Amino acid sequence: MQVEDIFFSHPNKNYNNHIKRIAQSFDDENHKVVANYHDLGKLSSRFQTYISLKRKEDESSKEFEKRRAKLKTTHTLESAYLYFCNAIMLGNDGFSLALFGAKASDSDHIDNFLANFFAILKHHTSLSNIKEDMNNYLSTIDNYIDDMRLESIKDIANKSNIEFNEDIYEFMDFFEDLYEESFYQNTEQFFLFKKRYSRLILADKFEAIFSEPYQNIDYLNESLIDGYIQNMHNIIASKPINDFRNSAKKDIFKNYKQKENSNIYLIKAPTGVGKTFIALELALKIAKDRGDKRRIITAIPFTSIIDQTHQEYENILGDVLKYHHLTKYKEQKNEDEKEQFSQKVFLTDIWHEHFIVTTFNQLLYTLFSNHNRDNIRLETLRDSVIIVDEVQNIPRVLISSIVKIFELFAKEYNIHFIIMSATMPSFDGVLENPTVLSEDWFYEEKKNRYRLHFKENINTIEALSNEIDSCEKSLLCVVNTIDKAKRLFETIQGKEREDKFLLTTHQIPLHRQEIIEEIKEALGSGKNIKLISTQLIEAGVDLDFDVGYREFSPFGSIIQMAGRVNREGKKGISDIFVFDFLEIENQNENVKRLPYRAIDLQEDNIISWLSTPLEEIEILKNLESYFKKVKDETSAIDLEEPMRNLEFSSLFEILNENFMPNQPWKVSLFIEHREHQFSNYIEDRNDILNNPKYDVFEAMNRVKDLEKDLGLYTITVNHKLIEELAKKYPLQEKFGRFILLNNCSAYTKYMGFNPEHTQFEEMFDD
Repeated sequence: MQVEDIFFSHPNKNYNNHIKRIAQSFDDENHKVVANYHDLGKLSSRFQTYISLKRKEDESSKEFEKRRAKLKTTHTLESAYLYFCNAIMLGNDGFSLALFGAKASDSDHIDNFLANFFAILKHHTSLSNIKEDMNNYLSTIDNYIDDMRLESIKDIANKSNIEFNEDIYEFMDFFEDLYEESFYQNTEQFFLFKKRYSRLILADKFEAIFSEPYQNIDYLNESLIDGYIQNMHNIIASKPINDFRNSAKKDIFKNYKQKENSNIYLIKAPTGVGKTFIALELALKIAKDRGDKRRIITAIPFTSIIDQTHQEYENILGDVLKYHHLTKYKEQKNEDEKEQFSQKVFLTDIWHEHFIVTTFNQLLYTLFSNHNRDNIRLETLRDSVIIVDEVQNIPRVLISSIVKIFELFAKEYNIHFIIMSATMPSFDGVLENPTVLSEDWFYEEKKNRYRLHFKENINTIEALSNEIDSCEKSLLCVVNTIDKAKRLFETIQGKEREDKFLLTTHQIPLHRQEIIEEIKEALGSGKNIKLISTQLIEAGVDLDFDVGYREFSPFGSIIQMAGRVNREGKKGISDIFVFDFLEIENQNENVKRLPYRAIDLQEDNIISWLSTPLEEIEILKNLESYFKKVKDETSAIDLEEPMRNLEFSSLFEILNENFMPNQPWKVSLFIEHREHQFSNYIEDRNDILNNPKYDVFEAMNRVKDLEKDLGLYTITVNHKLIEELAKKYPLQEKFGRFILLNNCSAYTKYMGFNPEHTQFEEMFDD
């Protein structure tokens, strides 16, 4: 199509150049079609007036955007309509078939058309449920396209020299007919839609920021990979020789060599086997052997445990992108160049690096989300190795379906998954052809670090406190709720910060990080400290205690906690005592068992297994039996069905409801770390928004980065706790969060909130 060289796609950006560069971003004919049509609506006179508007002298960014918003108009619907009018679909034999000559039943010709159409229609919003859109939106398009808009579309068609059909009822009839069909009943169409949509939004935004076609990073270089592996071997060689780790690694790589054509690898091995290093070296080996990998991505369940893995990776690999909701963007050397900050933000958000450490949230959102902001990096997962660490932290109702879908993405996107855990759930009957790289002997012949006991006589805070006080070794005790942790912490002997420590989610993330470092230092110096914690200590926190106590919990949680006792196996056999649910006055049975469910607990089986002390080398058969029982008793949620039906919004809703359940009783609370901290944030925010040298996108990116600082000082609490705090202390509420002012006596670093407030948190948790 021919467009005069006088139009703009963005302020001061030539329309033709924008379209040309987007089309050049991928060697994909359908992508080029989508690129050519997606912004046609911008050729309208109203849009050109809007996009060419100039800021007045001394006008703030906020004032300018308010004036500009009055001229804002749409362009995606107009663009999609014109694509419909001109769509040509290629049949299997290569002949061309005009859309109006096709019937809705000609599914072979319609798949690409629909994927292209919805990419154009939705590239500034989110993918929705396609069939619902056909029925509720497209089949009633006459409610949206009035005579004035129809004339505007006709004008755009004339400017671009393309066909225009003003009979919108043909458009409506087509989608009404298509709504009655059920030809889209497989996941191939799902991946087709996702590819077309993600490629368009990635190339579109990349060009808008860089004025260049999108270009992926290079494949990982073989000589560089050899250097990374040598760095790792040098680090390992500097540590004491560990025959168990060396033998386990040897077997894992031997098994990989025998089945290197697989794309799903499972490593189930106890803590202390060195899974982090083994998985990274395996990922590098896969990248070297295949020669077609651009990225190695490691997904970890919680932001609180990313730092340790990130640091270990950087020691080996150099620059590694750490990406989660608190990720700060790196400062540029030359901040005078306006584009540099936005460019860095964008490159970070699309994971434009070879090595990434991220969270489950970010990985799963990239795979399953229907939102523009998440799909922008979907294409960057192609040609990667993805390590999924501590996979058991995916909710049990989702885990089978998610891992099965990992397998589908592996085939479609040339991804190799390495899935690992010390407590691996059962995937029998889930995966078509997984390769288990680990061996049973990893558990059976491992140095016996601990034995598990069940102590029937401990079911109160007082009884547990007496046990802890009588211990003259370093001790870790994990209980199930914040309330119990604080009550126990106050009851046991010793001085806070010297002899005893507390860790709960009532302490802000910054303080939790600092306390963990203090605990490591104390243990390293040989002090017999006591740590009372909730289950946040169970994954990824590298601590090593002499003795462990664990309130009754799912078997996998017990084993994860045990990995923090005698971690290096240098203390003979340590004892870990599992005890009954602690009884708190005025609590019923349901509250007593929080936060777990009966299926996960398997009380009778676990108590039976622990009726005689169970040593670490005996755990594997019990662990596998536990996960099989849990799997058999779980009603798994099917995520493939909404994928097959192209229900993009429903798919993401189902994932969120079960992965990150909505807790309406929870609110955000910012705890000031220094005087005027939040008011200073507001001043900085206003300075950015009113700075005339920043356009709205630059300002938004800088505010977004500024807000990440707040995350280190923010926790989520029950609204009942806020109500209680407000009775005694001044609270502010701004930007959707409450603010507890600096030096408020209700909160301290080493306790969190005063114990009298904790009951309100526990009574409403689920």
